[in-house]
Amino acid sequence: MVKLVGFASLPADTFAEDVISGEGISANGRTGPFPGQPIQGFSGVQFANNQSFYFLSDNGYGSRENSADYLLRIYEVDPDFKGTENGDGSVDVLGFIQLSDPDHLIPFPIINEDSDNRLLTGADFDIESIVITEDGNIWIGDEFGPYLLKFDPSGKLLEVPIETPEVRSPQKLFNTLTGEAPLVIAHRGASGDLPEHTLEAYQLAIDQGADFIEPDLVITKDGVLIARHEPILDNTTNVAEVFGPERQSTKIMDGEEITAYFAEDFTLAEIKQLRAVQPRSYRDQSFNGQYEIPTLQEVIELVQQEEINTGKQIGIYPETKHPTFFDGQQGIDAQGSVIESLSLEEPLIQTLLDTGFTAPNRIFIQSFEVANLIDLQNNLLPAEGLENLPLVQLYGDVTDSNINDSGRGGFSVPYDIVHNFSDPDFNEDDARETYGNLVDIVADFGADINNDGIPDTTYQDLNTPEVLEYMGSAYAEGVGPWKNNFLIREDIATPVDGNSDGIAEIDTQLTGEIAPFVEWAHDAGLQVHPYTLRDEERFLTLNPDGTPQTPEDEFRQLIELGLDGFFTDFPETGRMVLDEYEPNLARSRGFEGMAYSPDLSTLYPLLEGSVDGDPDNSLRIYEFDVASQEYVGLLGFYRTEVAGHPIGDFTPINENEFLVIERDGFEGDQAQFKKIFKVDLSQQDADGFVEKVEVADLLNIEDPNDVDGDGETTFTFPFVTIEDVLVLDENRILVANDNNYPFSVGRGPDIDNNEIIILELDEQLNVASGVGQPTPDLVVGSPNDDILIGGVDFDAVNDIVFTGRGNDEVDVPFAGSRAGDNRIFTGSNADIIFVGDGDRAFGGSGDDEIDATGATDYRLSGGSGNDILNLGADGRALGGEGNDRFFVQGGGGNIIAGGEGADQFWILSDDSNGLSTPNTITDFEMGTDVLGIQNQGADFGFDDLILGGNDIMIGGTTVATLNGVNTASLTVADFAFA
Repeated sequence: MVKLVGFASLPADTFAEDVISGEGISANGRTGPFPGQPIQGFSGVQFANNQSFYFLSDNGYGSRENSADYLLRIYEVDPDFKGTENGDGSVDVLGFIQLSDPDHLIPFPIINEDSDNRLLTGADFDIESIVITEDGNIWIGDEFGPYLLKFDPSGKLLEVPIETPEVRSPQKLFNTLTGEAPLVIAHRGASGDLPEHTLEAYQLAIDQGADFIEPDLVITKDGVLIARHEPILDNTTNVAEVFGPERQSTKIMDGEEITAYFAEDFTLAEIKQLRAVQPRSYRDQSFNGQYEIPTLQEVIELVQQEEINTGKQIGIYPETKHPTFFDGQQGIDAQGSVIESLSLEEPLIQTLLDTGFTAPNRIFIQSFEVANLIDLQNNLLPAEGLENLPLVQLYGDVTDSNINDSGRGGFSVPYDIVHNFSDPDFNEDDARETYGNLVDIVADFGADINNDGIPDTTYQDLNTPEVLEYMGSAYAEGVGPWKNNFLIREDIATPVDGNSDGIAEIDTQLTGEIAPFVEWAHDAGLQVHPYTLRDEERFLTLNPDGTPQTPEDEFRQLIELGLDGFFTDFPETGRMVLDEYEPNLARSRGFEGMAYSPDLSTLYPLLEGSVDGDPDNSLRIYEFDVASQEYVGLLGFYRTEVAGHPIGDFTPINENEFLVIERDGFEGDQAQFKKIFKVDLSQQDADGFVEKVEVADLLNIEDPNDVDGDGETTFTFPFVTIEDVLVLDENRILVANDNNYPFSVGRGPDIDNNEIIILELDEQLNVASGVGQPTPDLVVGSPNDDILIGGVDFDAVNDIVFTGRGNDEVDVPFAGSRAGDNRIFTGSNADIIFVGDGDRAFGGSGDDEIDATGATDYRLSGGSGNDILNLGADGRALGGEGNDRFFVQGGGGNIIAGGEGADQFWILSDDSNGLSTPNTITDFEMGTDVLGIQNQGADFGFDDLILGGNDIMIGGTTVATLNGVNTASLTVADFAFA
């Protein structure tokens, strides 16, 4: 049996008081919000130095949903072990590293999205494993993605979260604006298979997996909205067969003169005589003449019936087609009265109200024009209580390459701007009322720059982050760009046959450049739904490397870019590709453990759960190269003893051997399986399972010396989550639990503490160099004057520094936030030492200056000579021989001894309210030593002090305690004021 040789425990109710956390949490007599953030959930461990450890806090309270107010941190703790250290079993929390993403590297929304520091929370990641490389960078394994996360020593994220190949968990967010899966939007229905804008095409799209169906809206002569791509009926219906050429008319639409059959010249009864046809000759023509032209109301009723039949909620995505054109058309109602304007927006709103289809999560209203969307947002929708319906600004070509012969319209032009600013009566006030701040944001908005009598504002002028920011703040929830606006293509000289059908139809190639439109839109809070994805080769392109891009690849590219949805003629293809992104790893079963090679060049992330399709009881072990920051591949499998057992941690012994915690999901008396196994990655069976041997049974531990003090000679570790193991040396390992504050009661009778134990093993481990408890590095100076800078000349973490003779300078704080716990000896002459947390500094002979400002838990000795010691907090300082001066820089809790000589103790330099604990002077000699007080104001003096017992007080604050001295006997001669 293994033996318990060290025990320490951090009480469950230990809080970091700088942040409030736990809103909505209640269990076992604890109800949030708590007085501070609980220091709990130790889910990964690494050495900080040879005395303290870095423990990774878990995501908070167990799930993404309840941990949004739990800040993700790495705590440095120093257990005072009973047994191995003859300690009292307490755990001292020395500080923490806060994880953050100030550089906006995370591609999905986080809780503190809009804050400057972007501190990470348990709703963003579930951090479970940790490795610290030689450069001080911190690698963390996450469960939600699962991702690998790289931070610098201060906790700042350095790289975009690294995804795991071919693995997706239920919590993994898409890179969309909301983090939800992108929408499959059926462009005119399943228009690649059936004639567009028919009930049958819409139903097929729903059956194929569309989230939204898109009815383009035009209007009949009697004011009924119908689903057609254009008011021109010629190419999408059999109108010429049903009605003669006398029903054609000539009109100006978007600046062009067109002769055609126009929808607004026909009543609904006449429209119902028509049948739809497939307008694209290369698509199936066998359904021509079979399907009616539907009204918007019929489209909505189809969706509503689908919900009744199947429970499936489908959205509609209506587009108002050519709204300025229709504003100028007249109609005749059923009673024969003239309809002065066949405006589309009012009947659209009325149809939504009449059908009761007004849920904002099931509607997007889109338009290529601008003015009608602003009018909808500011006037028409609020008047009917529908102001929350989302609007989408469509974008045509942004290169000005598609302007029609009239110069007034075309794919590059928002026609309403041309129309309005061409009106001589449209003045500046009208412009501001119609377009708001776009008048100022867009240079020369509506102006005739070319002096040809035509306003020249195009979509190119609207293609800026400032315009998108305004749209997002003023009227739109989304934008619909042409995909070629941001996926830049160029023409190729010779078409390519991409599908080997003998017909070369691909005539463009992606350049690899991606314009920042999506980034701009997301920054403005706008969803991005590009159009149109089509499966036919003629619509595809070549990849930058010259290989043909498949329809599926195009969907994948948009998904990876974080697009929020996509219009497609083939919703079945879109749904099939999205299904590839379905989870294949159970919830919260990501990188619970992450080992590393002894030289820290390779990481070995280990999943906690099985991936669908892998062998039974198998957990994947990956190999990840630190230098290239890329996965090398799948190294092998860890086989659990029982199906469903999770692992708790994974840590190295040597190049091939590692320790793994495997456990059941029970606690207390119900716990049956909590074990540690040694695995050998170099020994695998035919299925890739690594060899494993039991090393420790955590439910059966000898405790002959009753190290934990419970009066028993046996010890168990019966916690539901045991998530930390670390090799100390060939005989001993450290193990700790995640206490799941405040939910778990494994030890009882109260909730679990964070217990940290040291176990002595039955058999020695073959521990490699670089693994195990670190030993101090030895840094030696020269006989001359030395300057040793932490982080440059030595790493300043747990080092022993000897400078020898000379006027030397040693600077630990330059090594950064992780520096400390060094032993510094400067020898003779006048030396300067800047110390960090936990440093022990000895000045030796000579007039030395030792500066611990900002540091804690240090030990300073000036040695002989007239020394100056600047103090931080909670340290110890000895002047030694000579006339020494001590300056307390606002800290408290110091224990100070002057030693021999006439010493000055400047016990207060700042506001006394900043002292949490008074400083104690152990050897003050009245008549020889002096007590100094600084920066209390020109009029502050002896009479302002309160003296009594061993204390010196200012106001209600004790600023110093003098051991063995009744301060009431002090006189003004014992003080100095400055």
